[in-house]
Amino acid sequence: MRFATALMAVMAVAWLGPAHDLRAQDLRVVALVNESTIGTEDRLTYTVEIQGSSLPEVETPQPPKTSGLALSSPFPSTSRNIAVVNGEMTVSLGFSWAFSPVGEGEAVIEPMTITAGGKQYETERVRVKVVPQSQRPARRRSNSLFDQLAGPTDEPQTEISDRDIFIRAAPSKRTAFQNEQITIEYGLYFRNGIQLRQSRLADSWDAEGFWREELEVESRPVPRTVVENGLRYNMIVLKRVAVFPTRTGQLEIDPLKIESEASAAFGSRDPFFALRNRYQPVELSSPSVRITSRTYPANAPASFGGAVGRFQMDVSLDRTEIEVGESAQLKVVVSGSGNIATMEGPTVDLPGIFEAYDPHVESSVNRSGNTVRGSKTFTYVLIPRSNGTFEIPPLEFSFLNASTGKYETLRSDAHTITVTGDVATLSAAIATAGGLPVDDIPPIMSEVKRWRKAAQPVHRSRTVYAVALLPLLLLGAAFAYKRRETRIQSDQQFARKRRANPVAKRFLKEAESFRESGDAKAYYAALEHAVKGFVGDRLNVGEKGLTIGAFCTLLEGRGVHAATLGEIRSLLEECDHVRFAPISPDQQAMNTAHERATTLIEQLNQQLDDAS
Repeated sequence: MRFATALMAVMAVAWLGPAHDLRAQDLRVVALVNESTIGTEDRLTYTVEIQGSSLPEVETPQPPKTSGLALSSPFPSTSRNIAVVNGEMTVSLGFSWAFSPVGEGEAVIEPMTITAGGKQYETERVRVKVVPQSQRPARRRSNSLFDQLAGPTDEPQTEISDRDIFIRAAPSKRTAFQNEQITIEYGLYFRNGIQLRQSRLADSWDAEGFWREELEVESRPVPRTVVENGLRYNMIVLKRVAVFPTRTGQLEIDPLKIESEASAAFGSRDPFFALRNRYQPVELSSPSVRITSRTYPANAPASFGGAVGRFQMDVSLDRTEIEVGESAQLKVVVSGSGNIATMEGPTVDLPGIFEAYDPHVESSVNRSGNTVRGSKTFTYVLIPRSNGTFEIPPLEFSFLNASTGKYETLRSDAHTITVTGDVATLSAAIATAGGLPVDDIPPIMSEVKRWRKAAQPVHRSRTVYAVALLPLLLLGAAFAYKRRETRIQSDQQFARKRRANPVAKRFLKEAESFRESGDAKAYYAALEHAVKGFVGDRLNVGEKGLTIGAFCTLLEGRGVHAATLGEIRSLLEECDHVRFAPISPDQQAMNTAHERATTLIEQLNQQLDDAS
């Protein structure tokens, strides 16, 4: 009974098509071949499968047209299979033909039409490479129960080639406007029976000329089945990234390179427990991605600041009636899909009686899915210096809708604000409140008192002078504190420099908690935030969009020593590597990484101080 259950499971896995596609549409037709490279004396099996939760009436198709192949028989062999996965049943019907190669070179199986349920479905074109029989690749044994029960073979272990496992880079588009989002998905494709271990990033991935945002992917992805050029593969998403061109012209994104160890499982006489694997090192690299970045269309509105995507704007005023000297807040929220990080807010044209400060900016970015979405809030503090009724003109925000190639302008309503009170009255009230009380003259002494000579004259007492100077010292301290707070609010560079060390220490402490819980990925992410965030705050730059190479170049230009740069590059690359490693690093490596990050922050602090 257990053997039958296992056998049904193997058959289900072997014949199940892409489950996500079956849910998207109930019927799917795929074309498959047993090998993409064959010898001149081999036979090629071509199969067309119709898959669905239930199958309608299917007409027996005619054999496909081919070039470079000879058909063995016009009558196809048929097969029917049923698989149940996660409670969902899938039925598949297959028609297979056998072909023999005519000669060396490329053989092509043209698309063919299948009629099912009165509807027609067309397959993909399949290309097969025909080589001399002595040069054809060794056949890798299947990992099915049938091959395992057949026992071990004397055929040597097959070397894993780029037709068995490869990385593909799939950009959402190859031509885009400047600052328009392009989503690139890096998928790892591998044949059934391929097993991987010790996977790691082989080189630092770079996207020069782009702002990039890492999109979320599954930390433990479940492979899904896809068909590529007639062969069935398992596919997992290694990396998904959104890139935004920062300049126009022809731009190129580096390949994603992975080092790993792979094995092709081969059978033994025990179909369940005696599988033996021989791992061999493999280096995988995706192709580089070339992108054409176009300039913005002409006649851009005056309120266009480079935003590309789809956005909405909400403008609100927290108070419409205030006193002279009080404050009101004008809040502008721009939300939508696009490059939220670099987006600039609309220009605010205020009446001259208002004192306006640089806005307080908050960003919220959602990196799940295939599109960067979020919002950016600009909060302006308005302080009136005169009374009356004033109108804040409508705010305008323009963006380029990439799907239409046209500019769109969002316009808010005007806001009216009433200011009451008077500056002169306010000043007089303050002056009266600070004066002496009316009854400040003491009564005449009616009793004679006996006077006593003081032990020390008042003018020689240090305590008296200290008490007299204390209000001045407190006033000076209050003035210095107020000046510092004002500078922190108005001088972003000064504020970020002051918070650099506290924020870095907070991330380092957060990393310790992740280390104790055993979350290696979150631990290394916190270390990376500590180092990069410290540099970003010290130099007042946006560090999130910088690659490792650009990050080190920035520090080199600020006088950081070469040895320190090497340590920084090594640590950041180690943080990147952990993201792709299936096995977490040991505790000693994690402890060392924390010590290195702490030391690097101290060295950077000293070297940046020396250079400034």
